[in-house]
Parts: sequence; structure tokens; C-alpha cells
Amino acid sequence: MFETPAKNRIAQAFKELLLEKPFSTVKVKNIVERAGVSSMTFYRHFSDKFDMVEGICHNDLMLFAKIYGDNAELRSMTVCMLNTIKNNSDFYVQILGDDEARESFMRALSRVSSETTGTEGSPAALVASEEILKNWAKNDFSTPVDDVYMDWVSTMPLRSVLKGKELAAAVRAFEQNTIEDFKKRMKK
Repeated sequence: MFETPAKNRIAQAFKELLLEKPFSTVKVKNIVERAGVSSMTFYRHFSDKFDMVEGICHNDLMLFAKIYGDNAELRSMTVCMLNTIKNNSDFYVQILGDDEARESFMRALSRVSSETTGTEGSPAALVASEEILKNWAKNDFSTPVDDVYMDWVSTMPLRSVLKGKELAAAVRAFEQNTIEDFKKRMKK
């Protein structure tokens, strides 16, 4: 929920319109008509429909903070975000399925990362996250949340999760693998 009733009406109207037509065809004019607000009210809250999508997605993704608090564990936070996406599948299949809307979603995801961890995340992690979520939406969110979580976390670059001595130790351990070690691992 947003902080003002008008902002909530705008978001709800937009979500309803996405049930009827693709993101690319939804115009601000359609949104304000459906919401019963003026264009001035829309632009008081959002700079354009892309800013609105980012705001809606950010608001949805931050639900974990209301449930788990500001110091949530990574797994709880991520699984909550994935469940929020899956539970609003009609909306997110449209958002993640449209290149421009997905960009707004990814900006929201970067904001969540920045606000919670102090960093937006590496470009590689964001690209991997985008691909995982885009494919999940293409499959109508049929993959279980726990599997998507494992895919998401397993694509994080070491540098995103380890620092300093911890990173150096992990790299040294990895470097000690032989070709035979890799072959054995690949057979498993």
C-alpha cells in the first residue's frame, strides 16, 4: 500500500488495465480515467508510467521489511519477494514480459538492494536476476519459489557475497581444483 489513497487508486487502476491490455498500450490517460483522478494528481505522484511501475514494484518488493523487519535474513527477504511476485502473477507476467516495464522493475530491484545492503548489486548479478525472473514469468511462475531462489542465489558472483579475506580464501580454494576435480563434479 502506498501512503496516499490517490496513489493506491492509480496503482490499482493500472493493475486492472494490465488485465485487459499489454503494458505498451496502457497510457497515462487510461490510468487516470480508470482511477478517477486528474492528470495533475498522477504527475504529483509519478513522473510517467515507468516511474509508476518502479514505484509499485518497489513497494511490493519491500513487503518483506514489514513482515521480517529491517534486518531480515537474505533467504527470508528473497523468498518473500519471490512469493509476492508469484502471488501477483497477473501483474508481474505483464511487467516481466515487457522489455520497458522490466527495466522499471529492475530499477526497483536495484533500489531494494541499495536500501537493504548499501549496494545496488553487481551488473552481472542484476543481469542474472533479470534473466531468471523473465524466464520464470514466461513459464507462468510454475517453477517452485524455492527452486527459483536457489537459481537466483547460485548466480550471485562471489564478489557480491564475500569480501576481503573471505573472498581471497574462497578463490584460493577454487584455484586448487584440478581438471579431474572439475570432471568429477560435472558427473554428479
